[in-house]
Amino acid sequence: MVRDVLLSKIKNLLISYFRLFGLYILFFICVALLQSIFPYLDLQKYSQDSIFEILKDNKLKAFIAMVVFAPVIEEFMFRTLLKPKVKGILLFLSSWTLFIIGLFITLELEWYVRYLILIVSIGGIFFIYEQLISKKQLQKLKSFLDNHQLITLQITSIIFGFLHIFNYVDSFKIDSVLFLLIVPRIIAGHMFGKLKIENSHIIWPILLHAINNGVIFLIISTRP
Repeated sequence: MVRDVLLSKIKNLLISYFRLFGLYILFFICVALLQSIFPYLDLQKYSQDSIFEILKDNKLKAFIAMVVFAPVIEEFMFRTLLKPKVKGILLFLSSWTLFIIGLFITLELEWYVRYLILIVSIGGIFFIYEQLISKKQLQKLKSFLDNHQLITLQITSIIFGFLHIFNYVDSFKIDSVLFLLIVPRIIAGHMFGKLKIENSHIIWPILLHAINNGVIFLIISTRP
């Protein structure tokens, strides 16, 4: 029985990836059509220079950042609110607290030491929130999120997409090209969230996110 459930969830994970890949293809077909009508929509206007610099400097660091660290942290930040568990809500609060702290504090340490400190910090912040917030309050929030699941899915997907604007520019701004560049992230956010709801555990969107980023890592790391 347990084996059948696990196999069903693995199957759903793989189907979700191929659906996501198909949506990417459909998106880029639509973009090509738009570019034929509006030639000024040049997607080369912005590039992810920071990612390419990391790749050039240290492929292991880029792999850990893209395929391990980003999927875990970003799924904690967004998909923990979908079909949530109490601990998931605490992970949501902990990851966003760490993200906000990171906007103001930069650690001048080796990259692997920074990642280790960030992981330990999430554990520490989680423990603090666990002591401060009552289970009654968490259950009430859980019930609210359960009752507004579809709205939460759309909102978190859109915010997830817009957060990736910073992959291309240093400060938040939006134009038609940037919007097009983040549409695939909004699509991905929706698929990650949908899988979280269907498979009922945060590990599944983390795995889908890691597969998605892993394919992208292979493509950009092997290009000349």
